[in-house]
Amino acid sequence: MFVSETKKSILKSSGDWRTLIVAVVVYGGWFATIFTHEIMPWWVTFGLLTWFGAWHLSLQHELVHGHPFYDSRLNVLLGALSVTLWIPFLSFKRDHLSHHQTTLTHPKTDTESYYALPEKWRDSSWLLRSIYWANRTLAFRLTVWSVFSAVQYFVVDFWCAVRGVANSRNAWLVHIPGCVLVLVIVNNFAGMSIFEYVIGGVFGSHSLNMLRSFAEHKTLKDESSRTAMIDAGRIMSLLMLNNNLHVAHHDQPWTPWYEVPQVAARLNAYERAEQIDCLYRGGYSEIIRRFTFRPYDQPIYASAAEPTSRLR
Repeated sequence: MFVSETKKSILKSSGDWRTLIVAVVVYGGWFATIFTHEIMPWWVTFGLLTWFGAWHLSLQHELVHGHPFYDSRLNVLLGALSVTLWIPFLSFKRDHLSHHQTTLTHPKTDTESYYALPEKWRDSSWLLRSIYWANRTLAFRLTVWSVFSAVQYFVVDFWCAVRGVANSRNAWLVHIPGCVLVLVIVNNFAGMSIFEYVIGGVFGSHSLNMLRSFAEHKTLKDESSRTAMIDAGRIMSLLMLNNNLHVAHHDQPWTPWYEVPQVAARLNAYERAEQIDCLYRGGYSEIIRRFTFRPYDQPIYASAAEPTSRLR
């Protein structure tokens, strides 16, 4: 019997067997897709690579927050096979945990902000302003920005590793062997072209994952109320591992994914999101319907006071 209160168990929480099942399904589905791609239509292969890649990113998010294992090294081992290639797991862990420890949506301190400081906006050209506005739409975010941001992150973080900045070197020492292993499995063993894999397994999955993050945060004067709730159905909630219930996740980021709905109900997360017009009861279909071509929000950061990061 697994007991969450003692470190005698390998699992951090008694219910983390659910996360292990997700990991088995994700990796099993990924392997099955690449090894059977020759007998499937290209669009089925693309869809499955996109789905399992995005699900793997959700799994990595769970691992970043310390589940399913007590031993963080085991979590790194489970997430280090980067089937989506573009982001080192330890770099993602560093940046995402900093996102939880700073002023949300602030362009200089929040690693997941899409906003511009007022002074930068004033000094920006019409082209840059147009990009900021376009990036508030799903049509741009899931296509142009998906490719640009993946390449940008890859290049910037690799350069940080070369310079020995922010522990990026260790992240890449783990990431490079994982990438090589993925490419060898895909190309040499499964016989899939790298181009075909990159289209679905890298950019397709990245785009689907960005659908989740698109409406997670909105900049407001009240720094305590900048997080949304997307009331998705069972399938999409499972794909996102309940990270769509983002208010609850930020309230208690250590909570395992399968307990997040209970946390959301207990802490009135739905009502709080509704008060700031950030509750989407129609799930991701509502997000797609409303914001494919219409901006989700204006692109200028709103500040009540100077932000202060709690990271030291």
